[in-house]
Formats: sequence, C-alpha cells, structure tokens
Amino acid sequence: MAAGAGRVSPVVRAAVLGRPIAHSLSPVLHRAAFAALGLEDSEYGRAEVGDEDLAAFLDAHPAETGFSLTMPLKERLVALARERGWDLDETAEATGVANTLVRFPNATTVANTDVDGIVGAIRLRPGSGTRATILGAGATARSALLALVRLGITEVDLLVRSASRAAAAAELGTRLGLAVEIGGLETIRSSAVVVSTLPAEAAPTLTWEPGSGVALDVAYAAESAVLTGASAHGYTAVPGTAMLVEQAVAQAVLFLTAAAGTPPSPAQIEAIAASMHAALPERD
Repeated sequence: MAAGAGRVSPVVRAAVLGRPIAHSLSPVLHRAAFAALGLEDSEYGRAEVGDEDLAAFLDAHPAETGFSLTMPLKERLVALARERGWDLDETAEATGVANTLVRFPNATTVANTDVDGIVGAIRLRPGSGTRATILGAGATARSALLALVRLGITEVDLLVRSASRAAAAAELGTRLGLAVEIGGLETIRSSAVVVSTLPAEAAPTLTWEPGSGVALDVAYAAESAVLTGASAHGYTAVPGTAMLVEQAVAQAVLFLTAAAGTPPSPAQIEAIAASMHAALPERD
C-alpha cells in the first residue's frame, strides 16, 4: 500500500491494550506489516489498560486509527460499544467478546478477529470427525465456539475447573447449535479439534485418548504442555502464534481500510501475512 507518484500513503496510528501487556507480540507483528508495505509514518504501540480504565483511555486518544485489545478487556469492549452505540461486527455480536476497535471516518466499529484467527490456524483433515474439545470457558473459549461451528463441528466437550464458570460459554454453544457437554480438566476424548484457551502456567495434567485431529494452544509460550501431550497421542500440534498471526492480519486489514478508505489488495494482504510470520521470534 506504499504510495505511488503523487499519492499519499495511509498513516495508521494503533496500539495493543491490556493488562499485563509487556509480553504482547502485537507491536512486532504490526510494525513488520507497516515496513513490508512501506508505511514509514505508521505507528503501533502498547499501553497497560484495565477494565476500569478503558473508556477514559479511549476518550483520551481520539486520533488513533484503532486498537487491538487483549485480556482483560474483551468483554468490556463489547459492553462499551453497546453503551455508546458503536457498530458491532457479527462475530463480536455473537460471542459477546471483541479484540479490535477501528475508527472509520463515519463510524466506530468493534470486531472479534480471534474467530478468524482460530479458523485460519486450524486445517481440518477431511473425515476427521465433528467432535471438539475446548479447555477453559473464558472470552477466548467463546470465540473458539463460533470458530468451531464455522469449521463444521457439531459436538463440544467444554473442560473446566469449575462447572459454574462454564455457564456463559455453554449457553453460547447451545445458541450456536452445538451439543455441549461440560466436564473437568481430566480426560480429552478423541476429537477432531482440541483448543486450549488456558494460560500457559495453568495447564493441567491431562489424560488423552488417542486421536488424529488438530490441537491448538492459543497461549504462545515457548513450551506448551498441552501440545506436547497432543503430539504424543496422534494430534497435529498448532502453536498459538499461528492464531496470533491470523487474527493480526485481519486487524491490520481493518486498520488499513480505515486509514486509506479502501481495503488492501490481495497481494498486500499476502505481504502483511508473510511479514508477520517472518517477524515471529525463533523458538529453540
């Protein structure tokens, strides 16, 4: 999206918000995309913001193109959008969580690109089945439920430490047409897809039934006990960085569309994705 002769490049001003936020790779990814497109004046930062600070922070930064939001802000952003009459995309509306705010010239839009991220990260084998397992029941688990519906899943085991905490996610799954069964963090039945939404430090010791599906750990710590267990029992392991890049590409498209007035071309989107993948830190 670099400007040609006589044209002005779009300028994106964006940042990732959350608490804690120092670990986030989002600045690395979005800055790489700007560099790949020749957008030298565009900026992407980070700020530590909690639920109670979000509205005031957004009001204090009216000139930014948009923001990426991580925990614990995903539910608060949807509530704030409803309070202020902002547009909710269909994924944010369906899941009740969002990770993106974009300021278009005539409207502010709140979106959930985590759903695209999960769908894009998982490549199902034909005939792999229609059962999935989700570990955890928080905001990302709700995005996973909608993503699994889009992948053709019809049954979900929702594994949690406390069944009472799974009520909202289970209700969403039922509304989406899924047959949801709540269980403890103990045994993973053979599944086409396993998605762990647990923090890396909270990964439990699990018993795995053999499977041949795909396992995604949305946490992108260097070592994933969930993926280690999945690989040992026949699953294809997908690191959280795959989802991270997919959702970040979708965010970048929204930011650039708002800044330029037109969406980036397919070739530019490919360049965004390639630059983000290349910018990921190497793993030992």
